Amino acid sequence: MEKSLDQISSLCKRRGFIFPSSEIYGGLNGFWDYGPMGSELKRNIRDAWWHYTVQWREERSS
Repeated sequence: MEKSLDQISSLCKRRGFIFPSSEIYGGLNGFWDYGPMGSELKRNIRDAWWHYTVQWREERSS
C-alpha cells in the first residue's frame, strides 16, 4: 500500500507531529514547525543517536 506525501503530511498534521508555519504565524507556505508530538519524536531520535554514537561506542571500546 503506497502512501503519497500529501497523505503522510496530513496524518502527521492531524496527530500533532507537524504544523504548517503559515497556519500558526501567517507567513510563507512550505515551512513546517514541530508540534508537541513532533518535538518529542525529534528529542527521542536525537537521544538514541547520541547514545549510539557516543556512549555505546565508549562502552564497547573499553
